[in-house]
This record gives sequence, structure tokens and C-alpha cells, in this order.
Amino acid sequence: MNPIDALKAQLPDDLRDLTHEDWQPVTDGMSGAGVYFIPRLNAYLKLSHDPLRVDLRPEYERLAWLDGELPVPEVLYFGAFDTRQYLLLSALSGTHADQPGCWADPAQQVAVLAEGLRLIHALDFRRCPFARPLDTMLALAQARLEGVLVDADDFDDERDGWSPQAAFNELLATYPAVEEQVWVHGDYCPPNVLLADGRISGFIDWGRAGIADPYQDLALAEREIADNLGAEWALAFLRAYGLADVDWDRIRFYKLLDEFF
Repeated sequence: MNPIDALKAQLPDDLRDLTHEDWQPVTDGMSGAGVYFIPRLNAYLKLSHDPLRVDLRPEYERLAWLDGELPVPEVLYFGAFDTRQYLLLSALSGTHADQPGCWADPAQQVAVLAEGLRLIHALDFRRCPFARPLDTMLALAQARLEGVLVDADDFDDERDGWSPQAAFNELLATYPAVEEQVWVHGDYCPPNVLLADGRISGFIDWGRAGIADPYQDLALAEREIADNLGAEWALAFLRAYGLADVDWDRIRFYKLLDEFF
């Protein structure tokens, strides 16, 4: 039995019809979940067989809350059975903003990404039940450290050779004195932004969203833009977002925090 057929054999009864569908593996992305595109349904099926490592429930809950607020996938199904989770999401139109052609016009790219982030941060977070204060995130980082769930081999180049414990010690030493609150995406990177005709057509991968400091999103977007276009365009993105004065200490802190997730 091939791997996909083996996964189909484990489907719960209310997803049994999917055993007859064509499953196309999605190999890009870093969510850790198994992801498969199902063409006839124009939908994506996410699977987790270890919620301690990859928990799909937060994304399901946040997408339910975001319904009607932003262009996000529709939840078609969510189920949790013992150690298995299944999340079926409608596909959105558009091209992922990390595709090579999207970087051809850097000014347009950073302007659109900044516009998208302003749209997310403008949501009324007072109605949001999903708080992700920094103390909570630090406790989660420590739990992942103690659970040996932090992959030092995947650290950014500037932390090449660091141990997870050394990275955590640096987190404690650079804990920011300021913590603002907005609704954040939690992983605002070009692969999670969809574009159509040069405009935002949708946002995906919401498992880390909630109320947190806006620099959570700003730092990760700055890192990706700097890697793809250079530091000057990363700064242009921050300016287009609306930052007159950039708190580079917070940028560095939230990039470091991301190493744990």
C-alpha cells in the first residue's frame, strides 16, 4: 500500500468519500502537517498525527472566528480522533506572494504586503478570544525547548551553531519592555499571502493568530523581504506599513522567538 492509500485507510467515516479522490501532496510550506490538494473539491486537507507537535485545532478555531472578516479559507470539515486531526479547507484564488514573479517589482510587492498587514492589524481585537501575550509565548517556547521540539538545524544563518538553550537564554536577556496589542496573523510571510492582479486575494495558515504585539508579524515579514530583496526593501516595507521609527530590538526579539515554533 502506498503512503497516500495508507492515509486514506485511516480516514474517519465522515471523510470516507475522500478515499475516492485524487490527493496531490503539497511539499512547500513549513507547517509540519501533511497537506494534500484535492482538485475536484478545490480544497486542501491537512492531517496531523501528533497534535503535540502539530495541532490543527487553533487554525480551525481562528478561521471560524475570522469568517466574514477577511478573505480566508472556509472550514469544510474539522475532526479530532485520538491522536489524529483532519482539517479540510477551501482553496483561495491567487498566487502565493513568494513566487518568483511576485518579486519582479519590489516597490509594488512591499506596498501590497504592507497593505495586507495593516488590514489584519486593523481588526477589532476586543472581540477576539485568542490572546497570545508574550509571557504565554515564552512559556510555550520553554515547553518546546524542554520537549526537545526545537530544531537548531533550522535556525536562521545568524544563529548558526547556536544550541536551543543558548537561543532561549538570549530570549530571556532581550525580553522587550514594550508590548502592544493588535490582532496578528502570527506567521505573516509571503507564502501565506495570496495575490491576484497585483492585489491581496487572501491569507492562509492562521494557526498562530491572536492578540499579540504587531512586531510579531512585522519581524517575520521584515526577515523574508530582506532575504528575498535586501535590507533596503525590508525597511521600505516597514515604512509603507506606517513605522516612522523602527524598534529594531523588538524586530530581533520576535525573529529569535520564531526559532522555537
